Amino acid sequence: MKKGILLLTIAVFSLGLFSQSFAQRQRMEMRERIHDRMEERLNLTDAQKAKIEELRLNHHKKMIDLKANLEKKEVELNALRRSDKLNRSDLLKLTKEISEIRNSMAVEKANHHMDIYELLDNNQKQIWREMKPKEMMKEGKRMKKHRHMDKD
Repeated sequence: MKKGILLLTIAVFSLGLFSQSFAQRQRMEMRERIHDRMEERLNLTDAQKAKIEELRLNHHKKMIDLKANLEKKEVELNALRRSDKLNRSDLLKLTKEISEIRNSMAVEKANHHMDIYELLDNNQKQIWREMKPKEMMKEGKRMKKHRHMDKD
């Protein structure tokens, strides 16, 4: 009986990890498709491509650090909420820290977009402004549709 419960627990845990990594792969593939389309339509020079790739890698590293800090603070907040030592000042302190991290992530994303935008010539900037929201919406709708179909 104990062995069966253990095997079932391992199977459920493994399935959870698999589905999470599958969703992450889908998001990464979506970002890559958007990036490839933008690169193609903007007709980037080799120098622009290299600089943008460098910016993307640095941005990705920063976001990983920020997300890790966010998750740690969220774990702290959950632990505090379950604790006998729950009090207003600690709860508000952690809530503010979480908000600051989220704000830093939003600012980092905006800076990253502007860093790329400033590398473009005037024609490319025009294409960027026209294309970006449309492409994001199209890809988002496609991904949402696929996720909905996967649930059925």
